Amino acid sequence: MQYRPKRIRDLNYFSLQYTGAGFSSLATIKFLDDKFIREIRSVFTQINNNQAVVEFDISFNKIMDNAMFLEFIKENKERLFDKKFIGFYNIEREGKSIWYSDIYRKFNELVGLAVQSKLMEIAELNYGMNYRLPSLRVINYPQDISGDESFKDVFLCKTYEFNNGGREQYLITDVTSREGLEMELYFTGNSFSPLSFTNILSSYRMDFYYFLFDRIEEYELNQRMNKYFNESRDKISSKDYKWLVNKIRAINDNKLHMNYDKTDRSEVKGWKAYYGGEETKLGFTEQEGIKKYETIYTECLEYIKVLYSVGKENLIIHLASMTLIATVLGVAITILLSFK
Repeated sequence: MQYRPKRIRDLNYFSLQYTGAGFSSLATIKFLDDKFIREIRSVFTQINNNQAVVEFDISFNKIMDNAMFLEFIKENKERLFDKKFIGFYNIEREGKSIWYSDIYRKFNELVGLAVQSKLMEIAELNYGMNYRLPSLRVINYPQDISGDESFKDVFLCKTYEFNNGGREQYLITDVTSREGLEMELYFTGNSFSPLSFTNILSSYRMDFYYFLFDRIEEYELNQRMNKYFNESRDKISSKDYKWLVNKIRAINDNKLHMNYDKTDRSEVKGWKAYYGGEETKLGFTEQEGIKKYETIYTECLEYIKVLYSVGKENLIIHLASMTLIATVLGVAITILLSFK
């Protein structure tokens, strides 16, 4: 969400922090007669001097299995209509597919989309109006069904392993996610250590933001900038220009925050990342997203400045030409009137 006070009513929920960041509870909404959802808690944190991220924690009345999620989709199917973040599904064709993995993948997609559509009833989402938001599903698995090593080599997924009181937990992230990052947290036993993304964001800010919103950021960037690169436009929208400037400002804010951050960042201390069975870097601890988008934003800004200069020069030439024409017409009219 945009960190911006309302003109009529002041809705600043926390004080802007230039050298630090904190997270705070926003609201807890209890459902009195909902068949599936018990309550939704919302927490938010500042990620730069212009934006904050809100995390919604949805608690169900019962532990949900696939059969119950199917009922959940049926119960909320009307809420899926006319949502921009929902694609097209050919149910007749896909229902006859022999590839059950494709059917299950579509089912998983619909579960997340149904949850997001339900969430839109109680919250005005920002990116969630047009895109699939990052989502996390917590899954309890029996220890004897799957060995720990199998979690480190999940097809087209990156795995993050961390310890919870002697038991390993595994965060599986889908590297093929089209928009919001799709995540699953696996644990065994009777308890798990919940992940607080706002807690991690308060320490890593824009680094972890790009981990969660990388695909959405790419869509936004392409939508706003491609019309200037691929089309012959020399007039820059002030809205697009401000968006780009704020993105560069956000990265600079992050650098300022990093200079003042003296914590040990225990939220991800001891985490290990795996891809294809091999240990790899965490990514967001190496500022991969920051480096990537800083380069892209800077190059875009330089190009936009050139277009703006060209547009400004064309405007000056146009005004000068119009002035010259007006002057010539004025002289001609004056000469004609002098002969009368």
